[in-house]
Amino acid sequence: MDQSRPGERDLAWWAEAVFGGWRERPGPRYVRLAAALLEAIEQRTVRQGARVPAERSLAAVVGVSRGTVVACFDHLVAAGVLTRRQGAGTYVTGRPSWAASPAATSVATMLLRRVAADRETIDLSVSTPGDLRHLPSLGPETRTTEARAPVARFPDSLWQSLDGHGMDPAGLPSLREIVAGHLTRFQRLPTSPSQVVVTAGAQEALWLLTRTLPARRVLVTCPTYPGLAGTGVEIVPVPADGAGADSAALARAGRTGSAAAYLMPTGHNPAGTIMPLVRRQAIAALADAERVTVVEDLALADLVLGAVPGSPTPQAPPPLAALSQRAVAFGSASKVLWGGLRIGWIRADEPLRSALVARKAALNLGTSAVSQAVAAQLLGAITGDWLAAHRAALTQRRDHLTSLLSACLPAWRITPPAAGLSLWAELPVDSADAFIPVAARHGVTVMPGTSACADGLHRQFIRISFAEQPGTLELAAERLAAAWEVHAENLAASPA
Repeated sequence: MDQSRPGERDLAWWAEAVFGGWRERPGPRYVRLAAALLEAIEQRTVRQGARVPAERSLAAVVGVSRGTVVACFDHLVAAGVLTRRQGAGTYVTGRPSWAASPAATSVATMLLRRVAADRETIDLSVSTPGDLRHLPSLGPETRTTEARAPVARFPDSLWQSLDGHGMDPAGLPSLREIVAGHLTRFQRLPTSPSQVVVTAGAQEALWLLTRTLPARRVLVTCPTYPGLAGTGVEIVPVPADGAGADSAALARAGRTGSAAAYLMPTGHNPAGTIMPLVRRQAIAALADAERVTVVEDLALADLVLGAVPGSPTPQAPPPLAALSQRAVAFGSASKVLWGGLRIGWIRADEPLRSALVARKAALNLGTSAVSQAVAAQLLGAITGDWLAAHRAALTQRRDHLTSLLSACLPAWRITPPAAGLSLWAELPVDSADAFIPVAARHGVTVMPGTSACADGLHRQFIRISFAEQPGTLELAAERLAAAWEVHAENLAASPA
């Protein structure tokens, strides 16, 4: 049906599809109506550009006064969700922007929090963007054409990039070219398409590398990326300090046999640190001398955040792979774009690249061509301005959640990360494992530090994503505080 000219039938649709159940929501009536409409926009039940019913007509169909509807619209106009056109009606502008300033989205944040309050569980265990609103624009063709259709319509160029059987194990040429350009421009890693192998996410990239490189052991700092345990390799912890892996320790560990060093210099997961240039140069020298095979994880390298109070704005030096031709790098679209894409890549020279392509072909013939085409469109749409706005929004969310947790959980120790999407929080207990189910019962899922621990020294930590909406983070912080109170009481009542 045509939403641009609401008639009697349209009013019934609005009453059922958009405002059904609004009375069961918390808060004043105008807030309940606003939350229902905002949720419909969030879920794309109502599309951008749609005209909403007139205030008097909507008031009659939902059973409230016209003043209540006016107040609802006023709040959504202030939040930038609706716009009034003189003599033409009220229209949906869009969802609240991911990168908008907190002042511009204060009303939307409040309303989104009410939407989040209906969620039984807030998942902060996954270090990836919590929604799709931050994605770079692909132009007007990406808007939906049906009110209830949740799938975006991509430009025709997406389908033009698909040809043949679609099972090239190295990846679509168009995506490999865009990945090479992205690494060259935004991560200061000069790359050609002939060096790129496309994978089904960074996890598959790491799996392929651990099975293709002639290394029997993988040297890691602790904590380390939780997904490394899923590769089935022997993990050997090496000492580290605030600057990252100890290069002398890597050299000593490399003497005892073939070993690969798995490192995250820019955006360590989960610590969020950035390795300084001098340490990178020392590790690159080890790679050049063939003392150790360096595998560099660049999945979070795009997400260098703003300064924390009292510290200068962090700067990421060039990647290890830019300092040594013997270093192998891999990355992913999941952290900067969306985890559901499941698109990653490996940057390697011959003969390793050919060996990786052969193993990839034996594994699954090739990564989904449609996912590759979507990733190529989105990755190619990234600009310097978009990336700066994205980083600024994540910086605000990092600082917001850090402030919330510091206020309501002062016993927790949190060092704001210089890069990435998560906080690495130390709890005042010997092990945080017992707190995880308590937090889950209170409606928040977080990752236990033991999942990222290779030496048993980080059992008291948890990882908490800050990539959700500010209102959702506020609710999550309150739930975590309530869970911690219960957990602390249980600990006090337990035998020593």
